[in-house]
Amino acid sequence: MRQVYGLLPFYSKLMACILILYASGAAAAGRVTGYVYDLSGNPLPQAMVSINNGANHKGPTAISVFTDARGQFSFPENVTEVTDREQPLTTRFLGYEQLRVDSADLGNKLKLTVIMRRTRNYAGSAPASAWLAHINPADKENLVNSCVGCHEVPAPEVRNYAKLIYDVNTTDPVTARKESWAAIVKYMNYISAEEFGRGASSAPPDANRVYAVGNGAEITGILYKNFTGPLQQLDHYEYGAPLAVTPHTVIMEYEVPRPNAIREALMVGSPPQLWAADVSSNRMYAIDVASGRTQIHEVPTDMTMGPHSMFRGADGSLWITPFFSAVLAHLDPARNTWQTWPLQTREGKHVGIHDLSFGSRHELLTDAKGRIWFSDIGNDGVGYIDPKTGVIETFHAPEIEGRPGSQAALYGLVMTSDRKHVWYTQQGIGCIGSFNVETLKFGKPVIFPSIHSGPRRLTIDDNDIMYVAMYGAGQLIAYDTRANRQVGIYDLPDRASAPYSATWDPLRKVVWVPTSNADAIYRFDPGTKRFSVLPLPRPGAFLRMLDVEPNTGLLVTSYANIVQNVHGPRMALIIDPGDRPLQNVKNPIAKLMSAAREKR
Repeated sequence: MRQVYGLLPFYSKLMACILILYASGAAAAGRVTGYVYDLSGNPLPQAMVSINNGANHKGPTAISVFTDARGQFSFPENVTEVTDREQPLTTRFLGYEQLRVDSADLGNKLKLTVIMRRTRNYAGSAPASAWLAHINPADKENLVNSCVGCHEVPAPEVRNYAKLIYDVNTTDPVTARKESWAAIVKYMNYISAEEFGRGASSAPPDANRVYAVGNGAEITGILYKNFTGPLQQLDHYEYGAPLAVTPHTVIMEYEVPRPNAIREALMVGSPPQLWAADVSSNRMYAIDVASGRTQIHEVPTDMTMGPHSMFRGADGSLWITPFFSAVLAHLDPARNTWQTWPLQTREGKHVGIHDLSFGSRHELLTDAKGRIWFSDIGNDGVGYIDPKTGVIETFHAPEIEGRPGSQAALYGLVMTSDRKHVWYTQQGIGCIGSFNVETLKFGKPVIFPSIHSGPRRLTIDDNDIMYVAMYGAGQLIAYDTRANRQVGIYDLPDRASAPYSATWDPLRKVVWVPTSNADAIYRFDPGTKRFSVLPLPRPGAFLRMLDVEPNTGLLVTSYANIVQNVHGPRMALIIDPGDRPLQNVKNPIAKLMSAAREKR
């Protein structure tokens, strides 16, 4: 029988299960190691152990590692700080809670023994997606695609709302549930309108549009018919695939000062800095990975831009698309110089740019004329900008019979290796398609059976095989762009996980799939057609994009809980999966930290 592992929430009532470490001065610069056992003394392999470095820390805000087959864990040297202040350590293992920790100060080493016991209620350890397991597939697809765009469903605050409804003393509980869920759906639409109206000079957009729940009556019906209880008890949850972790796996989290609405993160520069985009302002955060110090950089524009998507140039520079106003930005980190372009066509039409064209290395890719191609989510089209001249041209995607054109939003974008075609997804109508950048013609679209399947962001490998994350359907599509045919469709281990994007890893030859509802990243091996799971350290781990740092193989992502007032962590992450894909880099975390310290 497959053993199942997972996470206990970082902000739960299980604070009694937190160890407070009192380390002596001798242990302050030393290493933290230990073991994790159950009550019978059996080791718990692949348990996650996390240390929060505290408010005045150096380096990451929190660091997590995993136990080996003997239950042993070890934090990396010169990364983890154990000081003489109180610091929390948490151990997470699905279906268990931390009972007791014994510590021994061995001079330059702090050795811990963690004892855990089983718990019957998985509500404190399972992700939000676990509560959707019983919902029929069509309703689940509709709910995820409609609601999990800004926050997890049901996140802890959503479950608390369900409890408030359940506690209402009424003779008609069905009506109470229906009206209560209808009210919250309407409220979410107004919050969405307010957020997306930040960059507007006039009134905010219609609350029934712009990332709103347009099918409010359907969603209300799904919620009140399925969320009938207080949502405080969960009998079981399984990840559905083996864990993609080793004793060398390290997750480093860097908290960004609030208020913010961090959306995406990327590492660029020499040595690499961790950059994070705040879509609620014009701010970009540059984080020194060794010290944890954060510098704020303002995108130089008079309008509210809202830095949105981030793309690494082949020269190590940074390209940034906007969330609100039509401005494209470029940063040279070495010189700290900015360049911006207003996104307006010859006809004076504003462009709702979303993604830029990139290839298998997840770096910006231009066509043979040096033009940068983009998806125009605002006008459901594709377009290009010539960065030398600033000339912009857009092309509206043809309407598809049987699919409402008013709901179509051209979204993700990749470019084939011959630099002659861009492929895109269309949110709202369940389609993907292509555009020839030489003939300026659209190809025949690929139409998925369900309008709620939710193809979002996509990636492309070395052989022009495209992988599409199906947000609503909880699937991964493999499509051969050269042969122009679908070559695979794969159910994710958790169909309610809301896969936001897919990223081809040119070093490992695998696909990483960050999720928005499962507090996890999936690893898909095209050779074996199998998934594995990389769990994340805390609930509310809403992911959108993921990048592979080319010199170390480290993964870079962020907890992207937007809008600004949505609950959840605001952090950028660096992850070492622990599999050592580069032979010349034996310890990528140590290499990264050493380079950052030498630069200072």
